[in-house]
Amino acid sequence: MKVLIVNTLYHPYKVGGAEISVQAIAEGMSKKGIEVAVLTLGEKTEKTVINSVSIYRLEIKNSFWPFDQVKYSKIKKLKWHFTDIYNKEYNKNVNEIISAFHPDVIHTNNLTGFSVAIWDIAKTNKIKVVHTLRDYYLQCPKTNKFKNNNCTKQCTECMLFSKVKKTKSQFVDRVIGISDFILKDHIQEGYFKYSDKKVIYNGFDITKKLSGNANFNGQTFLKFGFIGQVNKAKGIEVLMKCIAEFTKYDNWKLYIAGVVDSSYKDYLLSFLPKEKVEFMGYVKQETFFKTINVLVVPSLWEEPFGRVVLEGILNNVPVLGSKKGGIKEILSNNSKFTFNPLNEELKNLLQLILENPKELNTFNFDIDYLYKSFSLESMIDEYIKVYKELKN
Repeated sequence: MKVLIVNTLYHPYKVGGAEISVQAIAEGMSKKGIEVAVLTLGEKTEKTVINSVSIYRLEIKNSFWPFDQVKYSKIKKLKWHFTDIYNKEYNKNVNEIISAFHPDVIHTNNLTGFSVAIWDIAKTNKIKVVHTLRDYYLQCPKTNKFKNNNCTKQCTECMLFSKVKKTKSQFVDRVIGISDFILKDHIQEGYFKYSDKKVIYNGFDITKKLSGNANFNGQTFLKFGFIGQVNKAKGIEVLMKCIAEFTKYDNWKLYIAGVVDSSYKDYLLSFLPKEKVEFMGYVKQETFFKTINVLVVPSLWEEPFGRVVLEGILNNVPVLGSKKGGIKEILSNNSKFTFNPLNEELKNLLQLILENPKELNTFNFDIDYLYKSFSLESMIDEYIKVYKELKN
């Protein structure tokens, strides 16, 4: 069987968890005997091989490369997104790759830059399509459905940009959600009406030994941690404002890992005394998780999955997680440590833990639950099953 996996970016390019998951799928399939190739975007067209997987990288065919730190004007960004509604500039290259590789299945993931035109190319070549929902690109050109706060309904701009995408989604053979939340969210909005539907959680290497329980006592110094994009959507402001209520307690400090511009950093520092918070900048996960002993994931936006939650648990760190998006599904066996970030629940949870750190000893590190739902092996097997069903 041959599978062509399509994703906006691929190693060494990376923006978030999607690139990690797609690489894990590609390499996991290859090890299982599936012939895999990856179609992705880059700053130039080239063919490479990474860990035995063939990579077809196409130069992006739009007005600029959107994955750097350059700030473009609103008009320039609107032009970029307009082109990205249905971009036929890749058709010739993609058809040549299909002719050379002869895939049985095309598995699309994040489509920013490619556009849904890739689905029509697959159908023209009579190839079955699997699409995995990893963001909100089909509904929102910014991919996150977040403008100051979560969007409760589509704005006019998003409605215009998504009309073609919704129409084209009806011809996808199988749609996969990386959480039940993101799958239902698209179905409720009228996407993928005729597609077979399934949830396959992102997979992780669950070979590490978990301690099975936390080990906190009444005198434990609490080192709270936040890692990821340091912005409002990720809930950093909510966390800072909540934890600022407890500056009189001397048994905690907050560690923030992630790149943050100086003006926003100064704004965040206005909430807490400097001795109570440390901005670590970009650090390796290993370093971060060795520094902290409680991870806080206070997301305001509806996280499609919430990868960092699993990463915390697999590093033997209890997690306090927002009930937004897929996070609550990961923490379904630790619901007492979840909170609504828009009311008093985070404040109350922080107070409970600060006054009695032993509460963290009840956090459930259930290796059987993790392996069954979130193991790399389980994810790979589920995708292979989907591919075989489509081929037959």
